[in-house]
Amino acid sequence: MKRIALLLFSFISVVSHAQQATTDSINQDGQRLLRLLDGSKVEELWPAGYQVNWESGEIIKVSNSTHSTHCSAFAASFSKKVGAYLLHPPAHGQNLLANAQFDWLQSEEAAKEGWQKVANGLEAQNLANKGYLVVTAIKNPDETKPGHVAVIRPMVKSLDLLADEGPQVTQSGRVNHYSIPLIKGFANHPGAWPNGVIFYKHNIDWANIK
Repeated sequence: MKRIALLLFSFISVVSHAQQATTDSINQDGQRLLRLLDGSKVEELWPAGYQVNWESGEIIKVSNSTHSTHCSAFAASFSKKVGAYLLHPPAHGQNLLANAQFDWLQSEEAAKEGWQKVANGLEAQNLANKGYLVVTAIKNPDETKPGHVAVIRPMVKSLDLLADEGPQVTQSGRVNHYSIPLIKGFANHPGAWPNGVIFYKHNIDWANIK
């Protein structure tokens, strides 16, 4: 009897685990997106504390600014790499660019460039898993201080974990990360997850991406 009870418990546990709700799986285009993010060298380039070339992330010189991080430059550079325009120099300088990108993404100009609003973090993660470019941004309520922006990274998560920490992101910041949960990546912006950030998607023409 004890053996039957143990087997029954084990069966129920396996079924329960198998049925745990998760985000969508990562398809072939999502795997391509992962490879590009991992090949971006974001943890080596776009370092905090320096002026950098926005597109390459290479250091120009030491910065005098205490807010010299490059989340917006990296996001714009990666967007350009996959054929999407995200506001960048010379249309707007690197200083406070994330705040400007937050506003720009919600503009008619951005819509004409192919950007579309994403409803929530679950949709954002699922779209990235399917190989869409998805960015997330927050604007600092003090417009003299920087906001933050990041690229959603394909990753399969349980819905419980997603609710706790948000989608996975690749970002530049005070410390650059190939992979970090949104709640940690945006930790300097209280309330970012789940209600402070916006999400926007852009189609990637994978047939023309090298």
